Amino acid sequence: MKGRGSIGQAGVGLVELMVAMTIGLLLVAGAVQQLLANRSSYMLQQQLAATQENARFVLARLGRDIRQAGAFGCLDLQRLPAPMAAQLPAPLATPISHSAGVLRLVSAVTVHDPVHTADQRDAAGYDARWLLATNCLDEVRVAEAGETLAVAPGDILIPVRKVEYRLAGHNLQVRTNGAGNFETLIEGVASFGVQFGLAASADEDGVAGAYVTTLQPDEGPRVRSVRILLALSDNPAGHGQLRQRQYTLVSALRNRLE
Repeated sequence: MKGRGSIGQAGVGLVELMVAMTIGLLLVAGAVQQLLANRSSYMLQQQLAATQENARFVLARLGRDIRQAGAFGCLDLQRLPAPMAAQLPAPLATPISHSAGVLRLVSAVTVHDPVHTADQRDAAGYDARWLLATNCLDEVRVAEAGETLAVAPGDILIPVRKVEYRLAGHNLQVRTNGAGNFETLIEGVASFGVQFGLAASADEDGVAGAYVTTLQPDEGPRVRSVRILLALSDNPAGHGQLRQRQYTLVSALRNRLE
């Protein structure tokens, strides 16, 4: 029997406690799930941004080298006198080629002003494979990297380099001037395809027909543009989750190899 003025106190039952704990756990689980989703979304955005940056970098570099392929300043290889053309390195005659998975591009690094004083020059000083000294009419002298070339007043210097691209594993690699090992430009490459747009003849400008994946040695003068098909992935091996993005670059040759 309760005494006068006493107040009854009701305790928390086991059922109420379990319900409260369950609700609390659900709230915590929802918050953790939302946090993980936000983290996953952030990481995906970071990977996408890195992929796009890699694509912009490598396609810009490829586009520049493709446009320059076969450009040798004042030297028009198709119209050079035979004795003069015979002195040029053989790779200049096929400035764009694709074999054994390697894309090879040959072009002038830059065209320098005429020489004003007699001197000795080296192609390596211009980051080039070959150094040409010419009057752009009927005379040319050539030296490879590591050799010195005697230049005279009035000579036009044309450094020429060779750039090679290949896909090794899932890495797009490059090598300059055929020296040393290939170096990795970007990783995470799922595929790297090269196609060529050919004119109907060496005298025409536009591409005729569909692009081809195989380039024959005698088709070089007919190449008008190159299409690069690049696929980048966060998991190029294809195991588990795969996110892949496709990129396409079409570059016209600056001089159309005429």
